[in-house]
Amino acid sequence: MDEPSSPATAPEFDATAMPPMDELLDALTSPLADWMPNQRWFAHMGAGTPEVSIRGWAPLRVAPDHVVVLVVVGARFAGTEPAEALYQVPLLIRPEDSPAADRRTTDQDEGSEVSVLETPAARVRVHDALRDVDGRAAVFALLASDEQAQGPGMSVLAHRTAPGSPLPLGPGLRSRILSGEQSNTSIIVEPEGTSPIILKLFRVLHDGENPDVVLQGALTAAGSTRVPRLIGSASLELGDLRTHSLFAQEFLPGVEDAWRTALRLAVAGEDFSAAARGLGEAVSEVHRDLAGALGTTMTDDALRAGMVEQMRSRAAMVAAEVPQVAAHRTALDALLDAALDVPWPPMQRIHGDLHLGQVLLVPDRGWVLLDFEGEPLRPLAQRSLPDSPLRDVAGMLRSLDYVGGAVALEQGADASSWVRAARAAFLEGCMGAADGSTGTAAAEGDAHADPNANATADTHALGVLLAAFEADKAVYEALYESRNRPDWLPIPLAALERISARNA
Repeated sequence: MDEPSSPATAPEFDATAMPPMDELLDALTSPLADWMPNQRWFAHMGAGTPEVSIRGWAPLRVAPDHVVVLVVVGARFAGTEPAEALYQVPLLIRPEDSPAADRRTTDQDEGSEVSVLETPAARVRVHDALRDVDGRAAVFALLASDEQAQGPGMSVLAHRTAPGSPLPLGPGLRSRILSGEQSNTSIIVEPEGTSPIILKLFRVLHDGENPDVVLQGALTAAGSTRVPRLIGSASLELGDLRTHSLFAQEFLPGVEDAWRTALRLAVAGEDFSAAARGLGEAVSEVHRDLAGALGTTMTDDALRAGMVEQMRSRAAMVAAEVPQVAAHRTALDALLDAALDVPWPPMQRIHGDLHLGQVLLVPDRGWVLLDFEGEPLRPLAQRSLPDSPLRDVAGMLRSLDYVGGAVALEQGADASSWVRAARAAFLEGCMGAADGSTGTAAAEGDAHADPNANATADTHALGVLLAAFEADKAVYEALYESRNRPDWLPIPLAALERISARNA
């Protein structure tokens, strides 16, 4: 439950009587090292307790009963690369006897407390600021003010998409943390009298612009309705580091993602073809808008060879860990050889991790795409490069295939015909050509399609490339499932079997 803060009823807290912030934060390095590995956004699970240092900080709020500070924490792990990871950890410091402490049992869940410190000013409790209503309000206020938070060697500068339209603040402001978020932390802000906003704070910081901000910002500027409207962002500078700290966009409540929709329809045996076709059209529209806003790059021999080499390396790495993938290496190598011999479409910025869980069907608006950060395990520098739009298409084809796999595993039912129809309709929507049905049949490997009837070189290239990208995604899925959900491993293995047999 969230309640507006009530600083007027809190006793005065003399923040100036506390030790200097550098000294106080240094006292938190050991508690942070113990606390961070227990947080769901911690990206180094299993790496042990890190060696922690405070790399920078900037104050967000000094109020009568609390202080909020944005901290960048360096975490080192023995024998790992890179040697140090940078985490963004907003902290809230509040006297232990503050009346606001009574709210902890409802507003803060167990594990939000980092430490209790003795200071000359008071005995204080230190919490994750995003799990406290006052802490969330301080982070949102930075964005709403369109100003800068400045600390020793570190600054955070807010940028509003439309600076002339103020974001409402005040006692009517309500917020809550989004429980489903993992690698980052998102909060829902509900200003009184206006539409809700979702604010995402990036937990792990990498040098460079975050694709989520860049791509959704470009689409918002282009007038696209296929993404939530970007409201603003904040950039962070610390030493040589230049990156995004957070961003905010419109929140679309009361709608479920396409995975839940598709799974429910597949279980019921209800047709998804019209919706899948519309989804294909939406993906194609987003690709066109991104190409128009951010440009394209012709795929020359060097780019094509580099991308195929990445696929080969991934297959070799996964085959060494998942023996069932090794059985397909010969077929995969032949497929990748074929991919080098066909023309590729231009490279451009893409979603990069597209699946049914990343799209919403919004009434009176249609399909809306979310989360443009790209595949989480790929380095940010890679995710920020132009890529083939076919990677997004293949990702959605794999997601539709997963619906059938989930129905088989969880319901014991056969949804293979549902999957074939949905995949074909999605491709028809993506291609958007007059001969879409012929091209789709060839690309999907329909045994009844006549390869000599109305077939073109472009259709052949499409089939080869989609198979290569889908196989690459299935290899990635096989590694994930073998490590996390062994019962689900048959889903990507069946896809590799199908692709190998088709291309034999």
